[in-house]
Amino acid sequence: MSNNKLKVSDTDGISGLYTALHDFNCNQQHVLCFRKGQVVEVTKSSSSSNWLRGRIDGKAGFLPANGYLKQIDLNKCRKVIVRQDFNPVTSGQLRIVEGQVLLVIAKLSTEWWIVRSDTGKWGQVPAKYLKEAGNGEVGYVTVHSHSNSPDIVVSKPAAGLSRTQSYSSAATTATASTEPDMAIPRSSTVHHRLPKASHGRKESGSSKTDAVAVTSGLVECVRKHGIKYQTSKDIVRSILGKLSEEYSSWSKELSLLTAALTIESDMLHNSVDSLKLEQLYEQVLAFTEDEQQRGWICKDDTEEIAAVLADIVGLLRTSNPNVVKNVLQNLKYEPLLTLVHYYQLEKRSRLKQQVLEIFFENMSLEPVPVCSVLLTSRLPVQLVSDIQSNTSPSDVEWMSKVFSSCLSYPNVMPRNHHDHINEVFIKFLLNQIESPEYEPDSNIPVHYLRCLLALNLHYPDIRQNSVCELLKKRSSARVLTETVLVAFNRSDNLVGYFPNSLDGVYKLVLDMFSSGETADLFFTNDVGVVIDILHRSIADREEGDP
Repeated sequence: MSNNKLKVSDTDGISGLYTALHDFNCNQQHVLCFRKGQVVEVTKSSSSSNWLRGRIDGKAGFLPANGYLKQIDLNKCRKVIVRQDFNPVTSGQLRIVEGQVLLVIAKLSTEWWIVRSDTGKWGQVPAKYLKEAGNGEVGYVTVHSHSNSPDIVVSKPAAGLSRTQSYSSAATTATASTEPDMAIPRSSTVHHRLPKASHGRKESGSSKTDAVAVTSGLVECVRKHGIKYQTSKDIVRSILGKLSEEYSSWSKELSLLTAALTIESDMLHNSVDSLKLEQLYEQVLAFTEDEQQRGWICKDDTEEIAAVLADIVGLLRTSNPNVVKNVLQNLKYEPLLTLVHYYQLEKRSRLKQQVLEIFFENMSLEPVPVCSVLLTSRLPVQLVSDIQSNTSPSDVEWMSKVFSSCLSYPNVMPRNHHDHINEVFIKFLLNQIESPEYEPDSNIPVHYLRCLLALNLHYPDIRQNSVCELLKKRSSARVLTETVLVAFNRSDNLVGYFPNSLDGVYKLVLDMFSSGETADLFFTNDVGVVIDILHRSIADREEGDP
């Protein structure tokens, strides 16, 4: 195996200067094109094995990773000394000063060389401004033919997002959210080919990889039209099946493609969604850390931030769910905490609601760990404050959905949360549920009731249940009791949006009938309804049911 192959475990070794082994042209936005022999800078790897992030002449974007680039060995580059100062006149040139020691990376011509300084900066300088630092030949790069070119193997880095990440480069902070949406073949022409059939032989790893890349690209083409990942996958499977019926000569190749649709682990690495999602999360981190800019009255970045948040929501709703889970797991759920921090800082209602949508979509994909992370964060406390100060029905609905979802699994709420999520908040919820200001058919009381039901789940001991203690002090709770009994009759868990969540309705009914003082809040007819529901439940039980 060539020593020039990059190993994913050594992420730092991926960044550096590379020589292009082939021409690369692509009309995708934010993908950098280059010519054979051109020097490019790779700044970091990505979660996709197809792409690297880098710069060419100061412009940031994406670079192909499948055999197009060869890393330059700086140890083999010749040292030279600067004869006199040189100030750049065009982009791509490097400022140098007399006496500075440089490495010669490549010779563009007899007049212009590409050099690198000891600080890592590089660019073009006039050769006449340089002199030899010792004996021997100048070690400039020789571009090898395609047949001898080494592979560049890159996959997802294990490191997560850091709260101290630097965003000093304007090109880095302004990286767009739209990224390349195809896998890159080993050719300067971007296209996919049908994998060769095995004809009874054992399927090679290369054929399987090619098939996965092709099917992944087909799924992405369908998803461009706003179709969810699983639906797109089913459409591709149906098309491949129809083609197999119509073109029997292609049946073996098409069968290989159909089988590749089931190779989930490989598709995770070939899909570019993880790359997109990582970059979008990084942009949210940049927005969060940009507190000084947030205070500039003259700068309105609402649309810019809204676009990034909308892209995240779109990916969460349409991507392969396992890709989304994979990104969060590899980043140790750090993006969720970044979003919580951003939510606390943000004052604009529109943007806060978009962040809540991101929380909800993540919980729907991986409820238990995401709800656990959010419950132990400062989000529930912030939501309690926002719910009490916000009267917008749309905002209240989203806040109640996220708050109740966080509390709907058997995770223990941090003790210090109870200092803020206390009797004052419970009184507020009860008053809003019974408020005469709302129309009889309004859903707003249900949003507040949802929060109350979720909070009641975290009072396991009826003797220390603050919800029931405050209910005992009320003379009536008509809206609460009627709504709860309707949900109880329908087996409708108002708290649980996701599978295996706790039943807040059942828990509150049980708690209220554990005491005569709270049971008296139900009307006589309501008690009859409860008895009828229990009678039917018992009668419907079959032998052997628990």
